[in-house]
Amino acid sequence: MLKYSTYHSIYDEGTGVNSAGQTLGSGIINRIQEITKVLLEGLSPLFRTFNFYKIALFLLLIVAGFTVVGNVFAGPVNLAKQEKKIVVAPGDTLWSIALKNKPANMKTAVYIEGIKRSSQLTDSHIRAGDIITVPLF
Repeated sequence: MLKYSTYHSIYDEGTGVNSAGQTLGSGIINRIQEITKVLLEGLSPLFRTFNFYKIALFLLLIVAGFTVVGNVFAGPVNLAKQEKKIVVAPGDTLWSIALKNKPANMKTAVYIEGIKRSSQLTDSHIRAGDIITVPLF
């Protein structure tokens, strides 16, 4: 048998009506309040010290880490909705084709790189009669 114990049974007190008019229900409520008080006193050092902040910061870093790793391994986002085939006319350059087909908010050099990538061009040289693929955004 334990010599020193902090255990208190909820069945020891409040089982009837005492002289102060306490009933069984109020005895249980008092007991719950006592248990809550003991629990809060046990947890208060955690909240009083910086341990709580360390745990919160650690959890925040873990969530942020998984978010970054998830974005890295998710792969590139393809913004091109569809592609259009164009036959190169005499005198056309990638710059002139890009100016005719690019969105207004996109830089021409970036769009040219998109044309080269979608058409699998290794350089910027095109000839009349070539068929190139132009991305549509």
